[in-house]
Amino acid sequence: MNLISFNASFIRIPLLSIALIALTNTAIAGGSIGEHSLMNDFLRSKVSMGRDFSVSTDSPAYNNETNNALVFNRGAIGVDNHDFDEKFSLARTLTSIRYSTGLPSHRISTLLPDNFLNTQLLNSLLNTFKVSSKTNGFVKMDLQIRDKEKEVSLSDMSPTAIFNRFDLSASNGEHCGEYRIIYHKNNGARFFLAFEAQYPNPDSSKGKRGCFALADFWQEIGKMNKADALVQLEKFFYKGLVHKGVKLPAVVDFTHYTHGTGQVRSNSSIQKPWQLREFKTDISAKGKVIFVADTVKSNPLTRLFVNKGDLPVIWNMGPYSPTDFLVDINKRGLVLDLSTDTSVKKENSGSYLPTAFPAKKENLETDSLKTLRAHFNRDFGTYVDNLLAPERRASNPSPRDIINGFSLDNDDSYNEFQSDSNEGDNTANGRNENLSAIISKKLTALNLSNYSVQMIRNRAEAMSCGGCHQNSNDAEIAPNVHWPKSGSFVHVDEKGALSPALTEQFLPARAALLKDYLQETIGKSVEKWRFAEPDYSSAMNDFDGPYNASNLPNQVAFAALKTDGSITAWGDSSGGGAGAPTGSGYTKIYSNWTAFAALKADGSITAWGDSDSGGTGAPTGSGYTKIYSTGFAFAALKADGSITAWGDSESGSTGAPTGSGYTKIYSTMNAFAALKADGSITAWGDSDSGSTGAPTGSGYTKIYSTMSAFAALKADGSITAWGDSDCGGAGAPTGSGYTKIYSTAGAFAAVKADGSITAWGDSDWGGTGAPTGS
Repeated sequence: MNLISFNASFIRIPLLSIALIALTNTAIAGGSIGEHSLMNDFLRSKVSMGRDFSVSTDSPAYNNETNNALVFNRGAIGVDNHDFDEKFSLARTLTSIRYSTGLPSHRISTLLPDNFLNTQLLNSLLNTFKVSSKTNGFVKMDLQIRDKEKEVSLSDMSPTAIFNRFDLSASNGEHCGEYRIIYHKNNGARFFLAFEAQYPNPDSSKGKRGCFALADFWQEIGKMNKADALVQLEKFFYKGLVHKGVKLPAVVDFTHYTHGTGQVRSNSSIQKPWQLREFKTDISAKGKVIFVADTVKSNPLTRLFVNKGDLPVIWNMGPYSPTDFLVDINKRGLVLDLSTDTSVKKENSGSYLPTAFPAKKENLETDSLKTLRAHFNRDFGTYVDNLLAPERRASNPSPRDIINGFSLDNDDSYNEFQSDSNEGDNTANGRNENLSAIISKKLTALNLSNYSVQMIRNRAEAMSCGGCHQNSNDAEIAPNVHWPKSGSFVHVDEKGALSPALTEQFLPARAALLKDYLQETIGKSVEKWRFAEPDYSSAMNDFDGPYNASNLPNQVAFAALKTDGSITAWGDSSGGGAGAPTGSGYTKIYSNWTAFAALKADGSITAWGDSDSGGTGAPTGSGYTKIYSTGFAFAALKADGSITAWGDSESGSTGAPTGSGYTKIYSTMNAFAALKADGSITAWGDSDSGSTGAPTGSGYTKIYSTMSAFAALKADGSITAWGDSDCGGAGAPTGSGYTKIYSTAGAFAAVKADGSITAWGDSDWGGTGAPTGS
């Protein structure tokens, strides 16, 4: 980055937006956000209580295939990519941002088509790549012009993954972390957008304990299959929901990405080099919702890490470039003139061909650079303390404690507006002698004689976007401890594959923190019981129709799970109010009309209640992951996709398919239908309720149900229905383009992408009379 001007009379009285920005610090894929996050509290508590870090270096990598609590990513087993694309489209996210401003002047613009307004909003972000400079404080900084980024369009982008960053929650409870949606460009050069919403504390009066409902929500998401998790995540991100009596607002909101809160970030290789930038939501002078470029947090200006008079940054080279060109310039005692007046712009590169001329090296130093470097040198001691936080907490921290436990947390006045993932922008290669002296003094004070100055420089670079995404791969940050590797400039790629850094280091640490927070908070919280789900109310209201719920609610009894995994039941003794298992270790309770079935952590099952409804006959053994139900039978799914059913023979206890590979089970009152990974369907149970007539072939993505009929949706939006013709088993619309199906007990209603609705089934239950138009 080139510094090109300095106002010597500048007085730091920043605008509100600039002041707010300085209050926040953005965390990268790994690492920490400073001394005031839950991750820091977690690591500190392990030391103070004399306990080991609960996820040690030899603990297994995080398995996102079976746990959605931290990551939901396309390509994972059980994820319907088409459904993910539909529910989390970039257009929907931009629409939600526009509609959540609450400004009267903005509502006028809703008269224009959403697609037009969303394109406008996206273009406001892309247009920032055409700007050649921007000022941070008293320093005006060059920006690389990247004309080709304008080629990105709404239709290019698809959702890649959803990330839970509860670990970024403020330790004082000021906010409850960040919840992120990552998008990728589908073809051509690679381009990613990350929408990173900082989430408000729903009960700030309780401090960090007020974040409990969020932690518990994610824990519950982690136990769901992919289809159910996606339904709940859609509600959480776009509509908001109530969890355990706590109202959780929608994640996607204008205020969650603006100054002083979260951010949107880009990661692009459309032009060289790979470059990361940061943006905030804002309102233009004309009252339009826009994105504005912002500083990239924890990315101090590259020039601050070099000695006074060293060569300046050149695009695709940088101050540390070993290229022959720079070596030759230096040998001849020449300096480089980067001013646009005397340079020739390289076509489509955003860079300049420098002109060399004899001069003293110190002439390269502008007043702005000298002043900024002096301030940075003055403050750097505090930043080294942040970088050495693991060693300051413990005399012999574990590798995972080190990797997850340090930060840079520098003042925003030192940050630049772009971060390059190449060696030319790698601050770890800098040789600022003042910074080296500060690091050396700090190492001596902590008696870390086996640590080198370079290790701490490597830590500073790892905290930058460019460092974490590429530059710091395998860099040594402590004796025999190396920064984990990204996945080639990204931490989740276009197919949803996660980087080794995530699976081996960051996710296991975040999982341990989430577990620890829940254990520490549960005793102080009202959330001491977890009831069987769904109950009657949620079955009627939360699943787009009561028979779309994965289980039918018990009609006559309650069963609740304590924090130790023990169960208490009450109500009609013949319907599950008595006979609950003793002991502990159960993780979830499932139900049908008159019986319960509880699952243990090892996947073993215990059932009780009406013996004719599955209160007896549960399978022995372990390895089951979820239980589904009709009105009077259960069906349990194993990790390998095999199915075992029990209960009333006329409600699906017999006839379950053999073999494996099934990903989810759906039900009517008396029949089951199971979906395979290839989209093929097998049904069994009562023939009048959908056990016969299921479609052959594959490509189905989801199944919906009424009381006695099924309707299956294909990836192309076409529908096949079967079962009781009076309840929607016949009469489904032809054609394609449908995106979702809703149901009553006796009818279906299918919605197209344009908002038009087609209904069929019993006219007394909504099968006729659907509105026309879109």
